[in-house]
Amino acid sequence: MFQIEYVFTILFLAMGPLRTIPVFYELTRENDWPYRIRAAVFATLIAGAIIALVAISGVETIQSWHVSVAALDIAIGILLIRSTFSTLSILSPGNVKPAKQAVDSDRMPVSAAALAFSPIAAPTIVTPTGVVTIVLFLLLAQGDAVLKHQIYLVILLMLGLNLAGMLLAGFVVRFVRMTTLEIVGWVFAAMQAALAVEVTLSGLKLAGFAPH
Repeated sequence: MFQIEYVFTILFLAMGPLRTIPVFYELTRENDWPYRIRAAVFATLIAGAIIALVAISGVETIQSWHVSVAALDIAIGILLIRSTFSTLSILSPGNVKPAKQAVDSDRMPVSAAALAFSPIAAPTIVTPTGVVTIVLFLLLAQGDAVLKHQIYLVILLMLGLNLAGMLLAGFVVRFVRMTTLEIVGWVFAAMQAALAVEVTLSGLKLAGFAPH
């Protein structure tokens, strides 16, 4: 059974503030502070609602298919490998492209709620890899109430980190610098790659395709 530190590392890369901060900053840097607060809070609440809805329905659906633990392990490994390459590409110098400002084609201001829903809550915070990984983790944690509660706490922590990152986006970009975020992201990506190989091998062993 996996450890909660493993869950944190994966979700931090898949749906943590490293992805959210630069996008939020570019979208809202021309807006005033109250607007940024509303957008950040709305985005956090919407992201939480999406995660809850997709996770609950996803767990119930996959449970009805009677998917084996080995298959779940291999699926997580494949997703993590894909996510690692995606993260490294996003965090490569020059690949963080400025996002469109919070105005529409007629230059009319976009409401904080609309901006929060898309593109901030989805697909910036709630990524496909993050949601699917949460579903698979919850399935693997069936029968372990403590681990399941820890996963819920990690999800809440991730939403809190995103909220804090959005509120402090201006400070982070100006003083911490994107280079620092890139370096942290590379470290976590290396950890994620190692975990991806480990969990894939674990699934292959359970399925009988690799020696124990």
